[in-house]
Amino acid sequence: PSAMPTRSRLFTRLFVMVWIAGLLQELAWSVMVHFPGFLSDLGASETRIGLLYSLSAVAGLTLRPMLGRLMDNVGRRPVLLTAGLANAAAVGAMTWSDEIGAVLIALFIMHRVFQIAIFTAMLTLSADVLPEDRRTEGLAIYGLGGLFPMATGGAIGDLLLGWGSFDLLFRTAAAISVMSWLMVWLVPRQQTSSAGGPRRGFWAALGQRTLLPLWLLTLLFASGLEALFTFIRTYVDEREIGSVGAFFLVYGGVAIVVRVSTSSRLDRLQQMPLITGAVAVYVTGLIGLGFAGSSMQMSLAAACLGAGHGLLFPILTAQVVTRSRDAERGSAMAIFTSLFDLAVLTAAPTMGAVIDWRGYTAAFVGIGVVVGAGFVVYSLWERSLDSAEHQLEVS
Repeated sequence: PSAMPTRSRLFTRLFVMVWIAGLLQELAWSVMVHFPGFLSDLGASETRIGLLYSLSAVAGLTLRPMLGRLMDNVGRRPVLLTAGLANAAAVGAMTWSDEIGAVLIALFIMHRVFQIAIFTAMLTLSADVLPEDRRTEGLAIYGLGGLFPMATGGAIGDLLLGWGSFDLLFRTAAAISVMSWLMVWLVPRQQTSSAGGPRRGFWAALGQRTLLPLWLLTLLFASGLEALFTFIRTYVDEREIGSVGAFFLVYGGVAIVVRVSTSSRLDRLQQMPLITGAVAVYVTGLIGLGFAGSSMQMSLAAACLGAGHGLLFPILTAQVVTRSRDAERGSAMAIFTSLFDLAVLTAAPTMGAVIDWRGYTAAFVGIGVVVGAGFVVYSLWERSLDSAEHQLEVS
């Protein structure tokens, strides 16, 4: 009998270093889920909060082509080192602001732009150091470094605010960001790839035919996610059920369980059934959150949302990496993460306006329906691509 093929080593020293750096940066990001509460305490309405997040998204989208080019041409590590220090400085400086003025707005926009640059470069670097035959599994494991902070960041923020004030929360987030920066500094510089032909640039990757359906599905997923991150704090305050910490503890905990239990099989299973199940559970969670009237119902919705997130994100990430050219991976990943900014730009103010107009039930049920309908479009689009590829092979 023939020997089973040997699987590539996954847990290299380099991957572990990148994982720790990503974990620390995601923890710093997760405690900032309380920032809308800071704005609300200063007198901001849900609509104004949504608009401020949208303003930061415009800045992020404007700079995204440059970020993609920098990652492809200069490398991921220089981007991480520069953005890491700038982000820590911006978050730390928020302690100086006690009103929603130009200084606070500027610092918040800087934080959002630099944080998404860090997230993009870190995610791309993790894909670089993973073996191709275990890429989806590796990205799923790397993503645990984001899910652990998501599960605990809200609760840690609750503790920090209980012990002190938002100043303590901002200082803690800045300190953790510096720890992440120090870990990145220890990571050796990686060579950028020129495989797959010459670099065509950011816009060519954006319009690549095989990536277009993925851009749609990612935008749908991101819209639901950004709705949660932007408004869950005010949702809890308004309905007086549960807490931000409890919500993300269930959300992140279930996502971790799903991720751990499925990661080793993701590279060997059919992707479309997995994606369909993940989206169905995710939509159920969004609609359930809209109708939740108790802490238990809110927790059940959080569990559905976490399960969908835990399964869907690594599959989407791996699909983007696999379908893009190696030489354009930085640009493709910059586009992938820019869709989360685009979701902030579109979903956050829309959700805020609907909440002010009709309440949280209409807002969360509405976004759930939009994600479900958009998934039908994605499925038909993917089927048409598969049919076109089959015809080419036959001819």
